[in-house]
Amino acid sequence: MTYWLLFFLIAIVALAYARAGIRTTSAVLASVVLFYGVFGDSLIVFLLMLAAGVVVLVPLNLPVLRQEWLSRPLFGRFKRMLSRLDERQLAALSSSGSGWEAQLFDGAPDWTRFHDDYSARLTADERTLLDGPLAEFCSRYARDPDASVAQARLRAYGLHGLAIESFHGGRGLSALAQSAALARLSASTGRRLAQRVGSASRLAWIDALQRHGTAAQQSRWLPMLAAGATLQTAESGAVVGDAVVESGADGPLLQLELNVAVAADADIVGLCVDLRDPAGRLGPDAATGPTWLLIDATQLRDAPTRLRVSFDAVIGGRERSGSAARHAAESRAVADAVAPVAIHAGAATALALAAGSLARLRAPFGEALGNRAMAEEALATLAARAWAAQALATATARAVDLGEKPYAAAAFARTLGLMQARECAAAARDLGVDRTVLSSRVGDVDDPAHDGAEPTLLARPDVYSACVLRSHTAFMAALGAAQDPNPATALTRFDDALWSHAGHLFGTATQAFALGLTAGSSLFGSSGTEAQHLRRINRYSAALAFAADVALSILARELGSRRPYTALRAMREASRRSLTTWLGDALAQLYLASAALRQFDEGGAHADERAVLELICTEAFSACEEALDRLIRHLSSPLLAWTTRLIVMPLGASRRAPRDATQRSVAAQLQNDSRLRERLGERVGLPADASPWPLLDEALSLQRAAEAIENRLAAAGTQPAPRHVPTRISEARSAGLIDEAEAQALRDWLAAAGRLQTPN
Repeated sequence: MTYWLLFFLIAIVALAYARAGIRTTSAVLASVVLFYGVFGDSLIVFLLMLAAGVVVLVPLNLPVLRQEWLSRPLFGRFKRMLSRLDERQLAALSSSGSGWEAQLFDGAPDWTRFHDDYSARLTADERTLLDGPLAEFCSRYARDPDASVAQARLRAYGLHGLAIESFHGGRGLSALAQSAALARLSASTGRRLAQRVGSASRLAWIDALQRHGTAAQQSRWLPMLAAGATLQTAESGAVVGDAVVESGADGPLLQLELNVAVAADADIVGLCVDLRDPAGRLGPDAATGPTWLLIDATQLRDAPTRLRVSFDAVIGGRERSGSAARHAAESRAVADAVAPVAIHAGAATALALAAGSLARLRAPFGEALGNRAMAEEALATLAARAWAAQALATATARAVDLGEKPYAAAAFARTLGLMQARECAAAARDLGVDRTVLSSRVGDVDDPAHDGAEPTLLARPDVYSACVLRSHTAFMAALGAAQDPNPATALTRFDDALWSHAGHLFGTATQAFALGLTAGSSLFGSSGTEAQHLRRINRYSAALAFAADVALSILARELGSRRPYTALRAMREASRRSLTTWLGDALAQLYLASAALRQFDEGGAHADERAVLELICTEAFSACEEALDRLIRHLSSPLLAWTTRLIVMPLGASRRAPRDATQRSVAAQLQNDSRLRERLGERVGLPADASPWPLLDEALSLQRAAEAIENRLAAAGTQPAPRHVPTRISEARSAGLIDEAEAQALRDWLAAAGRLQTPN
């Protein structure tokens, strides 16, 4: 009997691992039971198994019985749960996720597709622009950083129109090329100038105008924006006034009641107003609500609070009135997936490279900062965050080019970018970079652009919850069924979504448990570093998929309950909604690790970059596991929490900090001429003929030229040398140990090192 039990267990585990459907599972289990009936040794056991199979499997395989007995009650509970969500939350779920994040959330990522789709491919024309006009602008800015001159050069080189189609006077770049251009501008000129060209709000309005604007609006506004016109916008999604429909001689007009101050340099003003039609002049079916307008700044200066405009000011015209909430979300997601993370990547890279050079610098007879043990961790952090930011910027921009709805990519870019910025700024301050002439570079990463309606971390729960639900295939299918006006087809669609997902649930549980036991072992695959990271992503992807099903089931039960809505229940529901935030945290870390692996592979899988890849992936996996651990600890049932933990972490928590040897290797590579340092600079196109930090390069050049003199004096000294460096140089000159030219070389080195200690 023991062998038969083992046989049954193997069959069930194999079916679960393969995510078999109901019919396949039923056929295989029926065959196993019949096989036991023929060759087994107990008729009673056979009859019991046969009866159990009939009772369980027959209703599941008859759609009429399954829908009436099982699916219909669950469908009613699901619709009650949806009724507890407000319109804003449901609007955020208007489309399902189709990008890489959805595959990671599904538990079975397709690495072949990821390798093909997420390649950083630039066209020949885009490469010509980056290496030509943009590189020339950055070089000239490094030699002459005057702000007014830089603005004129931006217009002369046509860099304001990166996202605008060429037939409207722009450059017509892909999202990937826009990201590369903004990263180069940020690294070479600083964050402020890059935001002038590619702030998220500016790109969002340009995207909305190109997607939904009328031909007349595009012909009027896009050439102005491509030529460098200043676009003033309110915070994303913020309503700044009312627009009441009134009668006019040539048709309906909008009477605007505004609360907005027009900046002195604004040429165009983008407004989000609440359109209302109390008299019904637009008809009974006309949409009202948030509406985007573009208005010439001169009109608003003449009438800053009350203004009458035609529907030509509405982006898309009268047909698009009231649609800002829907269309603006996608345009803002496209902008967020491109601009903020690219600008952060450039700023972080410039700071990392500058800090690496600064760590090598020292005064004559002094010690370099990089030789101190405590500096290694800060330098490794700067290098890893810069490298990860570049990988993330490439992945999110590529998602836009693939035509995906980049809501998740934009959320990851915003949140991870902010966290990376804070870590970079803290590491730079630990190294004292903020007390040198490079303090502005610390300010660039310490003050990430934010022009959203809510601070990034405060908006994270809602944004991540929407990302999680959008990426859940079964939930989105069930949501579509709930919105189907036909009750019969709605129930059928829900039934299909529910029971096709049953195999997925058992499959992810089996995969998570099996990979949790084997993913870290080289016995089950290649022992290479990249292969191990890939296996760990697969492991956490399966664990995330299973944990998501558990968490969403609990959340659905709470929201769909018929119990009275008390204060205690409200508190419990608020706590449960945090589960989706932690799922989003785990998904974001897997997305980052995937992007890092793709960048490493595209860079030729060079051995010198393996240490920084290990540093990034180790920290990402640790953060992913921490998010899953927090989720499990907040499950409502202790038994369910114990079972989930056993499946997700069968060997217990495996979080570990990066190895000291890895951090030392990354820190050393950042300070010296290495493949890592070379690739960091290449990806953000730092100009080769004009350094962004000339004082630092000058000091290092003088240090290299005079180090031989310093070494000779150190070897010749027999008495305690004066601590005051100028005195030591003068005594060496008086003793004839060095000549005047060598003494002057040491003095020049000392003066150059001293000039760096004066903040801007």
